[in-house]
Amino acid sequence: MTDDKSRLDLQVLIQQVLAAQTDNLEQLAAIAGLTLAEDFAEADLSHTSLSGTDLIEANLSGTDLKSADLSNANLRGADLRGANLSHANLRGADLRSANLRGANLQDADLQHTLLSSANLSDANLSHADLGSADLNRADLRGADIRDSKLYAADLSEAKLRAANIGRADLRGANLKGTQLIRAYMGGADLRGADLGGADLSEADLSDAKLTSAKLRGANLKGANLSIADLAGVTLIRANLSGVNLIRANLSGADLIRTNLSGADLSGADLSLADLSLANLYLANLCSANLIRANLSIAELGGASLIGANLSDADLRGANVENAQFARNQGISEETKRVLIRRGAIFEDTTSDLVISY
Repeated sequence: MTDDKSRLDLQVLIQQVLAAQTDNLEQLAAIAGLTLAEDFAEADLSHTSLSGTDLIEANLSGTDLKSADLSNANLRGADLRGANLSHANLRGADLRSANLRGANLQDADLQHTLLSSANLSDANLSHADLGSADLNRADLRGADIRDSKLYAADLSEAKLRAANIGRADLRGANLKGTQLIRAYMGGADLRGADLGGADLSEADLSDAKLTSAKLRGANLKGANLSIADLAGVTLIRANLSGVNLIRANLSGADLIRTNLSGADLSGADLSLADLSLANLYLANLCSANLIRANLSIAELGGASLIGANLSDADLRGANVENAQFARNQGISEETKRVLIRRGAIFEDTTSDLVISY
């Protein structure tokens, strides 16, 4: 009798669901005596419309939400670990403090989404649109964010250690105080982005676009910025010791008091750059373009400037002790003598300090 009653109850429930004049999942779940917040973990909700639904602290771990509509949904504090949200519409959704660790958000629409303090570590966000999203203090360590759109997004104080951000669009993004240690950012577009105080130590920014970016006080120690475009960038007091800046474009850059000790700037364009009071101790400036650069009171001890173009460069007060010069354009014979008296070494200087070519 019990089995017959259970079967009858199930048939009645199925008929009630089928007869319901709604396709709203939340209402259908209520008819079935289920709650979205508790009973849909690991369920198949792909292509489902959940727009505007209240899912605060819902357990949706492992749930298939591929191509689901979650626009403006309230998912604050929700458990979405390992969920499939690829191609999902999450525009304007509230995911603050949500757990999305290992979730698949590939190609998802996350424009204007609230993700502050969310856990997105090891998540797949490749090709996702996060334009103007709030990711303040979010955990994105080890996340795959390749080819994503993060223009005007707020990533301040976010954790992006070892994240893959290659070719991402970060124009005008707020990355102040962000942790980007060992992150891969090759080819990323960071034009106009604010990276003030960010930790970019050992990050790979090769071929990145950083025109007019703000890097005041940023830590770029050991970073790779080869072939990067840093024209007009602000790097006042930034730490770039040991950085790879081979053939980088730093024309017009503000490098006042910047630490470039041991940096490789060979072939770099530093024309019109302000390097006053900068630390270039043991830096490699071979074949660099220093036309009209300001090197006044800079530390150039032991630096190599062989083949560098120093036309109209300002070297007043610079420490050039043991700095190596040779085949330099823009240095008069009189200037050479002055630099030699200050400890500079010219490859083509004879013992009686007569300069020959």
